[in-house]
Amino acid sequence: MSPSSAPTRSTPSGRTNGSQTDRTAAFRASSWTSILVLAFGVGLVSFLTTELMHYWLVPDLGRNRERLLAEALSALVVSCLIAKLAHMARQKQRQTLARMQVIAEMNHHIRNALAPISLSVDAIENQQLIRIISDGVDRIDWALREILPRETPLSDSQRYRSGVFKRTPTT
Repeated sequence: MSPSSAPTRSTPSGRTNGSQTDRTAAFRASSWTSILVLAFGVGLVSFLTTELMHYWLVPDLGRNRERLLAEALSALVVSCLIAKLAHMARQKQRQTLARMQVIAEMNHHIRNALAPISLSVDAIENQQLIRIISDGVDRIDWALREILPRETPLSDSQRYRSGVFKRTPTT
């Protein structure tokens, strides 16, 4: 089977993802490669900087073999810390991307579901029912615009000020 004839998966919205697993595997491989290259580069720079400082500042500090071993170990520790930080940053980036995709999908599906509801209001004669449906559609539309895409959480005072959440009395 050639790459161009790879099976495609259809999403609930009818779009196809192509070879999703191929792209995901390539994404993971390039992530680990870049993390390891970054960690190795920082470790090498750390080792060379430490060696250069010893050469310039205290050239007669201990035996060379022991000093090089200590510098190599400290560079390894720095490399491991950098690799962990880069991995955590990459995970955070992936989680943010996934959240943005969920927001876009929810927005799309909810708006498509609300379209026939808001259009059916014209066929109803009961004014009170029209107002209730219109208020509900407006509230959902507001939530899609304001709440769903929020990037930072609100403080407690901001949440209570908006009127959505009520404070429980403390005794």
